[in-house]
Amino acid sequence: AVYSRKGKTPRRPPPKKPSNNQKDPVGVYCRVRPLSEEDRECCIEVISGSTVQLHPPEGFKISRNGEYKETQYSFQKVFGVSTSQTELFEQVAKVLVEDLIRGKNGLLFTYGVTGSGKTFTMTGSPGQGGLLPRALDMLFNNIGAFQAKRFIFKPDDKNGIEIQNEVDALLERQRRDNNLTVPKTPASRQKDPEIADMLTSDEACKVDGVDEDSSYSIFISYIEIYNNYIYDLLVETQEDAFKTK
Repeated sequence: AVYSRKGKTPRRPPPKKPSNNQKDPVGVYCRVRPLSEEDRECCIEVISGSTVQLHPPEGFKISRNGEYKETQYSFQKVFGVSTSQTELFEQVAKVLVEDLIRGKNGLLFTYGVTGSGKTFTMTGSPGQGGLLPRALDMLFNNIGAFQAKRFIFKPDDKNGIEIQNEVDALLERQRRDNNLTVPKTPASRQKDPEIADMLTSDEACKVDGVDEDSSYSIFISYIEIYNNYIYDLLVETQEDAFKTK
């Protein structure tokens, strides 16, 4: 706050005008899904690398004057129906993973109507891994050598982290392993055909600036909100789905 000469009444400084060189912190992208067998007509047309044009299907041209005006929408980038999962990751998500490894926050989410391709984009399908598995693959490829042992860093269920000493962490690992079969990490990853296209080499996803003096720990949650219920997608059964208010 800036104070007046009397030293009593604070006043706010005028807001600073954003610089023309300031980078927009939010990028909005559009991905066009191919037509399915049920679709009869395409109502969206990609007219440039950043613009799409919408037009109504035949028989739906209704407006106040009996005509319909086609509408154009602009995005940071438009990805057409031929865009591969690899290309999408390289241009949209890779920079966020790089920033995350360097200690910056990031957020990426998909938005669209049911059937628009959100799940395919984020999760993918056999042979076509989505943004999430590719991001995790890149993340572990870069910080795997500097990962802390399990339970050194422990979530406190309050959006924070507790740090345990080596002895307490070891005891908790032993208790957990007695109740849970944890598969051992193979010396070299086998290329499962379902995810073979998303497995990258260490050189392909190498990030400069990884702090080798730091310890890294990764916590993953994967949930879905559907019909006001929250589903944990990392469990096999959904008997205890949580209902939102």
